[in-house]
Amino acid sequence: MSRMRLLSHCLILPLALALSDSTRAQGKARLLEAEQIADRCVTGSAILPLLGGPSDAPIIPVTINDHPAAMFVSPLFGHLFVHNAGDIWFNQGITHPMIAQDHVPVLSEQTRIDTLQIGPIMLHDLIAERLDGEARHSISGRPLIGMIGRPLFKKLLLMLDVPHEKLGLMVWRNSPDCSSGPSAIFTHTPQIIAMDDRARVMAQIDGRKLRLTLDPDLGMNTLPVSDPANSASTGDLAHDPKVVTRFGAITRGARHVFHSFRLGEKQLGPTEFLVLENIDEGTLGESFFQHNVVLFDFPDDQFLFAPSEARVLQPNLGLHFDETHQGYTSVQESGASEAGRESK
Repeated sequence: MSRMRLLSHCLILPLALALSDSTRAQGKARLLEAEQIADRCVTGSAILPLLGGPSDAPIIPVTINDHPAAMFVSPLFGHLFVHNAGDIWFNQGITHPMIAQDHVPVLSEQTRIDTLQIGPIMLHDLIAERLDGEARHSISGRPLIGMIGRPLFKKLLLMLDVPHEKLGLMVWRNSPDCSSGPSAIFTHTPQIIAMDDRARVMAQIDGRKLRLTLDPDLGMNTLPVSDPANSASTGDLAHDPKVVTRFGAITRGARHVFHSFRLGEKQLGPTEFLVLENIDEGTLGESFFQHNVVLFDFPDDQFLFAPSEARVLQPNLGLHFDETHQGYTSVQESGASEAGRESK
């Protein structure tokens, strides 16, 4: 088997594992077809392991300036963020403010990365935002130094397969025999939804339309209390469990289960969101990505997803780039622990 065919097989196999025994027989034909299309239409790919557990943000191994490291991945972030970590040191640049999701300003310094290697992909002379302080966590013996955002993926397909602990990067061939697009490499027919240049999609909550950002780094689904899609009344929220969440500052809200949640043509049923003050946009977080294989098709501005059974064996480590903490509260809220959230 050639190296490219092996990569294509590794790309398709996790999707096939989601097939139940009853559908596995008819799925074999689709699997073979998907492998053939991937072999023909994927001109370059990298398949990387996800290093954390199912509730951790997506984390991949990288090599940065010739040092082994690990980085988070989320298409929501519009920048490449880094921290210093031991022998991995970045030059200090011009300081400027960035705004967190809840409007709290944080400071960042522009710096450059000489080399960043992601699997077989080698990138040079990258502009990055250096955040204050050194990296505080490590995983698999690698310092967890920062976040790779969507600018590095704008010409690629990004497959995120949390249920099978894999992340794939692909280049799709632009030719007539590949015009069916990457949906053909799914063994289940995926939902295909338009995605804007900020990785946002349209959804419906209890029949009300809204735009949600896609952020597998965020530990929960969120919805602004002021959003017209928030069908929960003040009385409903008063009876829900109260939460305190820290982004840049403390944000109060409630855990609410909405009756229906629709994404594309897929009805996902009752779904929990944190309904929060002081945020502008709703977000689809890790609870969605734990149960779906997804593909971010940045060149064609599409988001594809299909359900899958989780097969993650690694334990959860509580690792997220956004050091977001939440807790239940009833009376005293002023003692919430200090935990910063980096700007997106």
